Amino acid sequence: MPLAQKIAGNMTPGKTMTETALATEPGTDQYSIQRVRSNSAGEPLLTDWKAFAAGSASEPMMHNPDWLQGYFAGQLEKLSAYFVYQSGSLQGVAPFLSRDWPLKWHLGELTAAQFPLRRLRLLGATPGIPEDASAYDLLFTELAKQKNAFDAIYLEGVPLDSFLWNYLKTSTLVHEHFRAYFPDLPLPHLQLRFRGSFSDYMKKFSPKQRKNLLRQVTKIREGIVGEMRFEQYTRPDQVPLFLEPAVEISKKTYQWKLHHRGLSATELLRQRLLFAAENSWMRCYLLFCGGTPCAFLVGYQCGSRFVIDEIGFDPTLSKFSPGTSLHLMVIEDLFNRNRPEVYDLGVYNRYKEVLSTESYLESNVFLFRPGAYLRLVQEGHRACQLATKTISAFMDGLRLKSALKKIIRAQNSSS
Repeated sequence: MPLAQKIAGNMTPGKTMTETALATEPGTDQYSIQRVRSNSAGEPLLTDWKAFAAGSASEPMMHNPDWLQGYFAGQLEKLSAYFVYQSGSLQGVAPFLSRDWPLKWHLGELTAAQFPLRRLRLLGATPGIPEDASAYDLLFTELAKQKNAFDAIYLEGVPLDSFLWNYLKTSTLVHEHFRAYFPDLPLPHLQLRFRGSFSDYMKKFSPKQRKNLLRQVTKIREGIVGEMRFEQYTRPDQVPLFLEPAVEISKKTYQWKLHHRGLSATELLRQRLLFAAENSWMRCYLLFCGGTPCAFLVGYQCGSRFVIDEIGFDPTLSKFSPGTSLHLMVIEDLFNRNRPEVYDLGVYNRYKEVLSTESYLESNVFLFRPGAYLRLVQEGHRACQLATKTISAFMDGLRLKSALKKIIRAQNSSS
């Protein structure tokens, strides 16, 4: 079917060609691009997208239309995708989510201020389009045309060895339309690749590390804080059985009280877990000690990847390391049941680094539109980041940083 007919066939009554636009920029006649809102995508286009995604395992979740339409149910009017074609054949899809998401100015653990910001977030670490400057130019030209749709494009966890990272650093087109802001230093994105058996995995640790880890788990299993129970949850009818105790644990943590994170978006999480369970993607865990839930892990397994969403534990039991013990039990379970190829541990954390087998450097990027307000928001954020680093270095010199952080977190966990 010719491309123009395919686009017309995917338009719903009342939609205009500007909402499902076909664009070919000068100098990029080998590629064409089509922007479609998810809630107006017709079945032929979704079928093409699903077929393309099935043949590309690079981002099996955030580039999977079934996952996106379920995970972001209720927000589909804010979900759009850019379809890149070459000679009428689909070559890639870049999904974006529009969201009012304020930018917070942090001084260490504390929020100094926050400012409204309309972000257009790329879903996935990189666009799922050809790694070709012409294709990227076409995509970012189309994004620049969305004049009133967003204040900044937000690119989360961009790998430093990716085509996208190099493009952002060198593209004249990007620099003409946006101000690139790199808010943080690059950090390792951690992964665990499954090879051999769980026993083989444990051999990656030094004898001392292995002994300490196994001792922590053994103490929990032997009932140092009460009889242990380790449970996995995968079915729709198990969602409330998991979620209710997991939320009670999360409420005790500083993440919930200080940053409004953890499992605080409980109803949204309930919807997402039900969706994932109905598609056999939910894989969550609870650790009970003495009949009381003390640690949880929210995870999803789609295709060959297991992705951690949230993990938490009762801070009153921190000296017994319930979080680390749960995580090691989860890894053992993943080795033994429905084993994935990769466990995506996500953003850097010291204990995750211990558990990982490989990593790559990544960084978040903002592409701000021009304007005095957005310049203020960006520069204020930069100043707070610098102040935090300066204060942190000073406290480190006095050996007070760790103690102060513990006091702030303890006060917010117990309040």
